[in-house]
Amino acid sequence: MWKKLLAQTILLLIIFFSIFFVYKIYFKKENIIETKVEEEKLIEFKKNTKIVSDVDSNLIEDLQYISEDSLGNEYIIRSEYSELNLDNVDIISMKNVNAKITMINSDPMFVTSEFAEYNNKTYETIFTDNVVINYLDSKIMCEKFKISIENNFAYVSDGVIYENLKTKLEADTIEIDLITKNSKIFMKNENKKIKIFNK
Repeated sequence: MWKKLLAQTILLLIIFFSIFFVYKIYFKKENIIETKVEEEKLIEFKKNTKIVSDVDSNLIEDLQYISEDSLGNEYIIRSEYSELNLDNVDIISMKNVNAKITMINSDPMFVTSEFAEYNNKTYETIFTDNVVINYLDSKIMCEKFKISIENNFAYVSDGVIYENLKTKLEADTIEIDLITKNSKIFMKNENKKIKIFNK
């Protein structure tokens, strides 16, 4: 009787240890830091995109986003270096940036800047530091350019210089409706005047 009970106890212990070791070997999850990305936010990377991760940040080299809204407006933005915001995965901080923005029934606008903050959900982007905007024969230089494709609105500010083939203009701010192409140019200080030079 005791031998039978001892044999059953040993058999049960062997089964429990087997289950424990199988679980440890095959089902143990490793601690991996993951960034949750929604399926609809999947992005097109260049083939040579490199992700360099450390404890504090997620750095990406040669990043490219391509997006198109339901109206057919296309937005392409590239950066030499980018950093994912770990607190808000929708926000990407970019360095050495260039972008091509093509609104429906319109010629493309090209933008370069040293830095940008891009929202990959709304496509709203704030370009900063040595911003250059080229559209047809027009060129705008400034320190800050905010564009919202969702709201069809752009805001140019801080040391604005506008040039075309015939005119040069200096102002504080230009607001642009991306659909109608209507713009409003003004100075923040009402006592200062917009400067216009003929070439």
